[in-house]
Amino acid sequence: MMMANRERLLLAARELFLEQGYDASVDAIIGRAEVARQTFYNHFKNKESLFAEVVRDCFLDVLAPLNGHTDNLQQSLMSFAEIYRQRVLNPESIAAYRILSGQALRFPDLVREVYALGTGQMTERLADFLRKAMDEGHIRHADPVFAAELLLAMAVGQERSQRLFGIPCREEDEQLKIKQVVDGFLRMFAS
Repeated sequence: MMMANRERLLLAARELFLEQGYDASVDAIIGRAEVARQTFYNHFKNKESLFAEVVRDCFLDVLAPLNGHTDNLQQSLMSFAEIYRQRVLNPESIAAYRILSGQALRFPDLVREVYALGTGQMTERLADFLRKAMDEGHIRHADPVFAAELLLAMAVGQERSQRLFGIPCREEDEQLKIKQVVDGFLRMFAS
C-alpha cells in the first residue's frame, strides 16, 4: 500500500531534521518525500509547523510504560528503567534532543509543550506509581515527584550527556547497570 503524502512528508522531515537539524530545507524534505511543493503546503502551513509536528512525535516516542505492581517494586522499576534507557539513549532520541535544545529560544512554546507531553507526563506517571508504593509501605514517604525525577536522572546518568556530546560511553552490562540504579534508588527510599 502506498504511503499517504502527509506521512511521506513527516517521515522525510523526521529523517532530515535528525540528520541536519533545523537547517534541513523544505526543498530537501519535498525531494525526499517525492511530492510536489503544493502538496507540502496542502498539509503544512510552513516549515515551522512541520518541525513542531515532527518534534512532538519524536518526544512522544520516549515515553516508557510503567507496567507491573508495587508489590514487586524492584522488578517493575527495573523494567521501566530498561525501556526508558532504550528510548532516551538511542541515537534518534539523542539527535531529537540536540535539535530541540538548539531551537529552544526560537520555539519556546513548543519546548514547553514537548516537555509537558514527554518528560513532564512521564515524571507524573512515575510519581503516581511511587506515591502508591509509598502509601502501601513498600518505600518510605517522601516527595514522589522528587523521587521520580531522581530515578529518571539516575537511569540515564552521565551517559546521556556523553552521547549528546558525542563522547564514547563505556561498555557495560546493561542489566547490571539497571539493577545497580534501581537497587541504589530503593536503598535511598527504604522504609
